[in-house]
Amino acid sequence: MRTVFIHGETDRFEAARAELIALFDHDHPELDACRLVDDLLTDKFARDGLLAWWSEEELTRFLVSVVPRRAVLADWSIVPDFLHQWIDFLASNHLLTSPNPVPDLHRAVARATPDYLAAMAEPTEWSSEKFWAIAMRELGVNAGDPRAAEEFSAAVEADEVDVDHDVLEEIERRESSEPGDQPALWLPPTELTAPEPHRAIAAESPIMQRIRILLDWVGDSRDPSDVDDLVTALGGSAEEADLLLEWAERTGLLRPVGDLLVRTQIADPLLSQPELLWTRLWQRFVLVDDVFRDRLEALADGADALPEIVQATLSVLYARTGAVPLELIVTMTCELLDEDEPAAREAVRDVVRQMIAQWQSMQAVRTHATTDPAEIEVLDAEVPDADRTVVELLPAGKWAARESLRAFGFHVPSVDDLVSAPAELLVLAAADTPPDIQQVLIERWIEHRGARQASGELTALLRLVDDPTVRLSALAVLEHTGAEGAAAARELVDDQAAGPAVRMWLQSKQSADDVLRPGDELSWALDGMAAALDEDSDLFLTEFGRRPASDQLSLITEIASSPHASATEVLEVIADQHPEEAIATAARASLSA
Repeated sequence: MRTVFIHGETDRFEAARAELIALFDHDHPELDACRLVDDLLTDKFARDGLLAWWSEEELTRFLVSVVPRRAVLADWSIVPDFLHQWIDFLASNHLLTSPNPVPDLHRAVARATPDYLAAMAEPTEWSSEKFWAIAMRELGVNAGDPRAAEEFSAAVEADEVDVDHDVLEEIERRESSEPGDQPALWLPPTELTAPEPHRAIAAESPIMQRIRILLDWVGDSRDPSDVDDLVTALGGSAEEADLLLEWAERTGLLRPVGDLLVRTQIADPLLSQPELLWTRLWQRFVLVDDVFRDRLEALADGADALPEIVQATLSVLYARTGAVPLELIVTMTCELLDEDEPAAREAVRDVVRQMIAQWQSMQAVRTHATTDPAEIEVLDAEVPDADRTVVELLPAGKWAARESLRAFGFHVPSVDDLVSAPAELLVLAAADTPPDIQQVLIERWIEHRGARQASGELTALLRLVDDPTVRLSALAVLEHTGAEGAAAARELVDDQAAGPAVRMWLQSKQSADDVLRPGDELSWALDGMAAALDEDSDLFLTEFGRRPASDQLSLITEIASSPHASATEVLEVIADQHPEEAIATAARASLSA
């Protein structure tokens, strides 16, 4: 069973949640805790995606913060009892991953119980949904009766319901500053060359000279509608001057006074602290939406889309160690915004170009036009006469991007953060990590625990989780454990789920006599197909379609007869999405046979 979901896989999480709820309820029917398990897992999916990773801190947080917000309970004492049972349930099923021993987890629950009870008794700690649910109960309104609930809502709108509005305002104020229940999203781990590398380049970065020119131009005050002298001094365009003015104002260097702009009291002191100014300029760029308003009118979200464009650009750049085509950034941003019209793409491209130019003036990125024929072919296939610019984060930009992405809500681990990670998190994170960083990550993870323990954790994962992506990645990491890994893998040759892949892996290493059994090669191929579907279904279909038609038809017949857990999923994708009707029809026939 998967318990790690770091890429927002909502459907698979929901399946795992249902399975965990059913298993727990079967083991502890006396607790009637289905709603508590649901709340616990839903919150964990949004928080970090690690359903079975529980530290003392995480247990305390759930008990003291999450339950009082959401749970409407007649008996408050059942929650600590439930958490004790939950810890033991995960441990007895070999699912629990924790930096703390089990006894310490139980003690943490006991220590936090008084604070939990106090929070349950404090209405300002509740959610607005819980506030109104309790108000309805206290007023004798049956929340399950649609008519009664509608009449109650009307009475609330008419201010006819007597509730504590001070408490309600405090709850709504707190909720307005909290993130929603979006699934946790993890970016690949990376390594920074130095802590806070912007300190070494801030003072001499071109943006500092541009800011000095701007402040000299403003003087004591200046009319921002007349920028001709500023354009000349900057050596750019009026559009670039307008952007710099807006950026300086958002950073706190300038403020409007009537129709004029004047320096703020902090302008000169801030300019004398280039490292601080550099950081503020980076952080405040998402606020310069007025400058882009006309161009972003082509998008459904208008100027409100600027933070998402910044977020998409940073996530694409951060996830790669080399240069990234600007056209790829534009494509992924348009996908995030659900925009596919040419006008929208052109607007996004224009904004991204200007944004990259500003970051380049901060020495956060560098750009060049690619001359690589292979790269040019790919770009032109994406967009005819595509912009050939490629963009790469420099050390200061990588550091700043990490901080920004964390503020956007992403999990952005370093390699060292994952050294002590459980095996399931490690293999899923490693699968998305660029090769140079992946090698370092895997070596340090194994070194931290030794080859024997690492092999044991990986083979335990292979026993527990029947998921092709996890299985293939776990075997790839096991490859780095040498003889210890091969010895541990031999204990899995008869495992119903992992056995075929392990036997293929052992055979490829020539670490055993012929261990293959009929069907192993097909099962191994299906693991690869299912993992490819998770990554990119279009790419999977393209690769599948490159086989001769007769081979595709034969393979469909073989897949249909396979007991592999992903066989049906693979056939469904071929049946629904294959561009050749004859192949799709064969897949549909296999599914209905």
